Amino acid sequence: MTISRLLGTVRAPNEATGGNDTAMTKPDPHSPSQKIRELMRDQFTFQISVDTGTLPQGLPVAKAALAAGVTLVEMGTPLLKCEGVLNVVPAFRREFPDALLLADMKTMDGGAYEARSVFAGGGNIIDFLALAGYDSAKAICTVRDEFRSADPELPRLVFADILVPHQGPAQPAVDVALRMLEAGVDGIGVHLQLDARRANPALLQSDYLGDIARAVHERVGDAASVQVVGGLSIEQALGLARDGLRAFVISGNLGLPDAVTRYGLPSAEMQQHIADFIRQVSGGRAP
Repeated sequence: MTISRLLGTVRAPNEATGGNDTAMTKPDPHSPSQKIRELMRDQFTFQISVDTGTLPQGLPVAKAALAAGVTLVEMGTPLLKCEGVLNVVPAFRREFPDALLLADMKTMDGGAYEARSVFAGGGNIIDFLALAGYDSAKAICTVRDEFRSADPELPRLVFADILVPHQGPAQPAVDVALRMLEAGVDGIGVHLQLDARRANPALLQSDYLGDIARAVHERVGDAASVQVVGGLSIEQALGLARDGLRAFVISGNLGLPDAVTRYGLPSAEMQQHIADFIRQVSGGRAP
């Protein structure tokens, strides 16, 4: 979906529910950045994680996902590290000039430098690790504000990724989310770590991630989007949607109830799996 089309789906701004305004520069309620904040908070949104090792592998995944109707494309951490931020972000912007692009940087330090490389390359959103702390969050948000001021018509946002079980269970995760919003971030992710779910498959099959995501959403969902990340199946996402969550990341399993990565499938098959995820979760129909 294009940025212009996304902006057209956002309701008229409501400054009374415009999100966190306790830190950094609050965007103009009519600006594209604020409209995307509201979209992510209030409507169903779907992100594809392009966690491939090379651009030739990743670009077809993104193309299939956009054709299926995803809201935003995530340039995944493996891709950014293997191919390089200064290569990947401009390449995705050239290939998808109107798409909403997120860089999953997993930043732990040097936040301002990494944020500047993402925004200068054409990215709209940087996702950093909440583990980096308050000072890194503020540094990243300061760079975001510089780019918003330089070109207010381009959405620029900052998301903080809360890794669980490391930052769980529910109450510690809620505390982290509140601290990140105080620093000025635009959205929160609740992310079940890949290594943790591989080491303990029962984590993925349980409702551990869902319980934490619900708690965070209940506490901060009126102020910011709460994305759920970590090998979600359609059934798991559907249950969260019934409880009011709206922002979902589609991992390499493409919504199937296993841990199999499917980035190597033919484009048409990937597109169908992703479209099924979006249709079933946003429509409330059981898989």
